[in-house]
Amino acid sequence: MAHRFVPKLLALALALSVSATAAEACSRATWLGPDNAVITGRSMDWPYAFNTHFFIFPRGTKNVGIKDPNGLTWESKYGTLVAGGTTTPGGPIDGVFDGMNEKGLGANLLYLAETEWPTPGTDKPHVSWAAWLQYVLSNFATVAEAVDAIAKEPIYLVPANFGPGGVAHPTVHLSLTDPSGDSAIIEYLNGKPVIHHGREYQVMTNSPTYAEQLTLNTYWKRLDGSKVLPGSHQSQDRFVRASYYLGQLPQSKDVRQQIANVLSVMRNVSVPWGEPDPQHPNIAPTYWRTVLDHGRKVYYFESALSPSVVWVNLNEVDFSPGSGIRAVSLEGPEGFSLMGRINGAFKPADNITYLKP
Repeated sequence: MAHRFVPKLLALALALSVSATAAEACSRATWLGPDNAVITGRSMDWPYAFNTHFFIFPRGTKNVGIKDPNGLTWESKYGTLVAGGTTTPGGPIDGVFDGMNEKGLGANLLYLAETEWPTPGTDKPHVSWAAWLQYVLSNFATVAEAVDAIAKEPIYLVPANFGPGGVAHPTVHLSLTDPSGDSAIIEYLNGKPVIHHGREYQVMTNSPTYAEQLTLNTYWKRLDGSKVLPGSHQSQDRFVRASYYLGQLPQSKDVRQQIANVLSVMRNVSVPWGEPDPQHPNIAPTYWRTVLDHGRKVYYFESALSPSVVWVNLNEVDFSPGSGIRAVSLEGPEGFSLMGRINGAFKPADNITYLKP
């Protein structure tokens, strides 16, 4: 039986080798509703499973941004709930890609081929790119606060390679949203942070750069989306579809309907499962989707391999100092048996050792 899997493994290896930077393709959309409802959905598209876990990090957690002589160590100012996983098949959990803190600030890490990191020097502390999301969520309460700090470039983000053979380059950008509906898209281009900050930045996918995505979307807004929409899995097409369908969502005050509405948009821009495409290695199947209800502070997770949506109510999480790091598997036999509210499923866990070169 094993020989049947060889072609698939070879195809995956080829896909990764064709473009070492093209490892992740995802979508994110923030809906602004009645009574100040702010809900963000995202899809996680990836060429292999990465053992996703929810981690609870309480206030006062000692975070090590990266284990190197210039690595930054800090204590969490705010408790966080993040989705972490392994960046290399079969490896340890070494990065976080999605999350929300106890203040309702949410963050999503997505692929961006055009990323150009500054070369890490010794004049500022270092943080692994795989710890970037935890760094932001554990230190800041609002989008404005985070944007103000990031614009001052207080740290170097270390671009450690990952994936099979360590050949995939970490080219990512970060979206932030808080309960006020404020959003920001943060990219590193030509070695400098480029920040799009405002409530209007509700949709984000991957390449091209965010400024170019906005320009492309302007063209499609002139057309009748009910009759013509781009339908491929390419980043630009997903951006247009997410923007259109987000604008069509009813302004429902029913919480259940709100969550379902946002999930429906994310399912529309998800990538179905199929054979790897060596010509488009940045197009990968959707492994999971999340929905962040920023105001009510509820974090939903839906695996493409599970029939159930699960969620954590952050209002009922003990984030007090000394309460301990806790985690729960969201994939595999343990994760797929979970249903509904899973606040009680967490178990004591070790901290994450973040990816380094």
